[in-house]
Amino acid sequence: MLVASGFLAAGLGVAGAPSPRLGAVVTVSIAILGLFGTGIAYILNYSIITSDGATIASTVTYLLPVVAIILGISVLGERISPQVLAGIALILSGVALVRKRAARPGAPCRGQEAGSVPTCRGDGA
Repeated sequence: MLVASGFLAAGLGVAGAPSPRLGAVVTVSIAILGLFGTGIAYILNYSIITSDGATIASTVTYLLPVVAIILGISVLGERISPQVLAGIALILSGVALVRKRAARPGAPCRGQEAGSVPTCRGDGA
């Protein structure tokens, strides 16, 4: 993606669009967003996968709209509608169901053979 965006930036300059001006502030901002915004998120995601499994890690993704709505209300002063509240309730109940099933002791693992030791951690593997 990095190479493709470089080609895109060069192509836009040839096509008549103004080329991006990468000053020190812009370069540092991109580096900070890449290292902290994306890099730390990947590290946290993979640590959740190794500790709790892929199913639990995927529930973090489902919570993004809920966090966005809460931030929109608290930071931007957006209004909340009954449909939004119903959506939040639906998302949270779905996440709760997934986490409850994954945490249930003795829950069968897919593909588990008779007599084998269960090795899944709620990731459905």
